Amino acid sequence: MGIVLVILSAISFSLSAVFGKIVTSNWDVAGSIVSIGRFSLTGIIMLIFMIMAKKSFKAKNFKPIFMRGIFSALAIISYFVSFEYTTITKANMLHMLYPGFIILLTPMVLKEKVDRSKYIYMALMLFAAYIIVNPTFDSINLGDSLAFFSAIASSFSVMALTLARKKDDTYLVIFYVMLIGFFINLPFVYNDLSSVPMDAIPLILLASIFGTLGQITMTLGYKMVDSSTGALISSNRIVITTIIGVVFLSEPMNFRIITAITITTLCLIGISGYFQKRFGLRKRELKTDVMGE
Repeated sequence: MGIVLVILSAISFSLSAVFGKIVTSNWDVAGSIVSIGRFSLTGIIMLIFMIMAKKSFKAKNFKPIFMRGIFSALAIISYFVSFEYTTITKANMLHMLYPGFIILLTPMVLKEKVDRSKYIYMALMLFAAYIIVNPTFDSINLGDSLAFFSAIASSFSVMALTLARKKDDTYLVIFYVMLIGFFINLPFVYNDLSSVPMDAIPLILLASIFGTLGQITMTLGYKMVDSSTGALISSNRIVITTIIGVVFLSEPMNFRIITAITITTLCLIGISGYFQKRFGLRKRELKTDVMGE
């Protein structure tokens, strides 16, 4: 059941990105409109759950929850805004670099040692990012930059989540993260909410629903599978989003993009510890869930 939930989360996050891209491509709607929809829907669902289950709203350690909220907001907003300027194939692949940045942060934040092999994976992922962005000396695509920034913000967000979960339950963390994200997102969309085309609202809602579904199924799924298995399955988000983007959105596909996606996917699998587990190699377990977006 855990594997099914993690697969469902990967598909849900991919569909959320697809609907977000459709909205920003077909209407004059900013990606930040889509992101605030996700914050709102997930927050409302968590609020209803906590009230019905009579859960406490008091956090034992609010500081890491607050930090998680800030970085999560920056990550989600920049990710959806990137759809205005680049393809979901490139945006998703660049966003999925965040496990690599977690590897760099772990020794500094959690004081954990990291296997040297993971630094090699990180270097290869940055090389893949260079391949897919294909920067020139005179210009870099804004969407690619925003997606890359979302990966950095996500890595800080996951580190904060690791600290927050030590004393507070996941549902409480998610509720406050969505609440904080909503208020950070609100100033960017306040003047535009009333002018959102009616035709775009159902797709914005779908993007929010699948984003929320991805969050919930990933949280539940990771409780039922080991982290390496969960990370291995979650890495398929890149492939799923790419296939949908190429088939249904007519996004470009070439050897450079295929190479970058292949390198990134293999590196995510390697970072998860799957290769060490599969071939019986020595590995050092991290307390941080590198794919726990």
